[in-house]
Amino acid sequence: MGANYLISISAQSSAPPSGRPRAPAQVIALASYRQRVADVERDRALDAEWNRLAILVAEALCWRDPESVEAVGACVARLERLVRADWGAR
Repeated sequence: MGANYLISISAQSSAPPSGRPRAPAQVIALASYRQRVADVERDRALDAEWNRLAILVAEALCWRDPESVEAVGACVARLERLVRADWGAR
């Protein structure tokens, strides 16, 4: 829910100077701003998953156990889905 448009009106005096018409109000569509917020949130999720992958790889390199390798594989699978969804949304 919420507004889809915002009306911007000059905050100067309410009466225009004599002989000059008042500047019309501007209507600002908010959809483009909302899209940018969605893009930022998607980027944050991707960045967090890439950071997680780097941590998991470092741990797998240190421990060299099957569980660590499995965790890296699961993270790569999540990243693949996120990246495909991100590229599909563009």
